Amino acid sequence: MRELAVSKPVQGRILKILAGFYFVDLPDGILRCRGRGRLKAQNESPMVGDLVTVEPIDAEEGTVIDILPRRNLMFRPAVANVEQLVVMAAFAAPDPNRLLVDRLLVTGEFMELRVVLCVNKSDLSGDPEFTAPYIAAGYPVVELSLSDDEDLSPLFAELRGRVSVLAGQSGVGKSSLLRRLRPALDIAVGEVSEKTSMGKHTTRHVERIRVADWEAYIVDTPGFSKLELPAQMRAADLSDYLPEMRSLREYCKFGHDCRHVTEPGCAVKSATESGEVSQRRYDSYRMLYAELDERERSQYR
Repeated sequence: MRELAVSKPVQGRILKILAGFYFVDLPDGILRCRGRGRLKAQNESPMVGDLVTVEPIDAEEGTVIDILPRRNLMFRPAVANVEQLVVMAAFAAPDPNRLLVDRLLVTGEFMELRVVLCVNKSDLSGDPEFTAPYIAAGYPVVELSLSDDEDLSPLFAELRGRVSVLAGQSGVGKSSLLRRLRPALDIAVGEVSEKTSMGKHTTRHVERIRVADWEAYIVDTPGFSKLELPAQMRAADLSDYLPEMRSLREYCKFGHDCRHVTEPGCAVKSATESGEVSQRRYDSYRMLYAELDERERSQYR
């Protein structure tokens, strides 16, 4: 059993939260902690990824007594202090949920995270043009197949030295990827329902996983099919979070006031008609804009 100075506060990082316990990564091991009552009284909730001060009770358990300032915070999935968002999809089985992919990319841009698109199941027949709009927009895109022993070094190059949150719909291979990265992990791998062609949830909680071989952390998140856009995001600013549209805004007749919907002289609409901007990405923009606009209108009813 490791030795730890009892009652001497130390700093560590929350790896996972499970059954009311915070599992904190310390230099000499993982400490299972409860939160101090003062945090609840101040309405502060520790999140996975938080740098915290803990007070050990013994060699195995302790108490979280303080949360250090956060670099950023995502609410769904709930995780703090990330540098990069890895959006994972699949070419087929399940078919890519393009709106969810775009929703995640927009969220990453809003949070000023580096964003990478990782597309699994390249061995299956699917839409060969799925990645084209994202490559054109300037996103790093990695295509792979986790069903074989394919070299994952292109993905490693994107993850090395960073804290990345892994997100995407169920069944695209997130758990399979983590098992390739850390074979010792006890992670269940889900299947795709033959009836619905949708992935089954396998990840049950958010967990920060250390991959020591290349000095990186991966935050695994439960699969989901719905992600709310950040509460602070405004419809008027949405095109700022799509790189291919952001660069065109200044050429619109109405500049920053252009919604890129019905306005004349809109550079984004012209670029979409000419094929410079993907029609699918523009369709996602219209749907996300309508969602944000409706949310803003409902606040004043």
